[in-house]
Amino acid sequence: MDTLIWPASAELCALLLRYYRGEAGLWGEIMACVDQELARRQLPPVPRHVRFRRTADGYLVEVRSADGFQV
Repeated sequence: MDTLIWPASAELCALLLRYYRGEAGLWGEIMACVDQELARRQLPPVPRHVRFRRTADGYLVEVRSADGFQV
């Protein structure tokens, strides 16, 4: 899988804002939103690296294969 980048949905943006403001326990919901989008794109659930980049009006979701990333 190459790098995929898409704008976060309104729901995901709201979760990310809460998460980055320090609200605990949201990571599972955040990843579920990412998983839903990957499933919508008919991509398999494989190990991946996920980043969120702040934009002027929300966030971008960046997903890359986890191959080559060190733990």
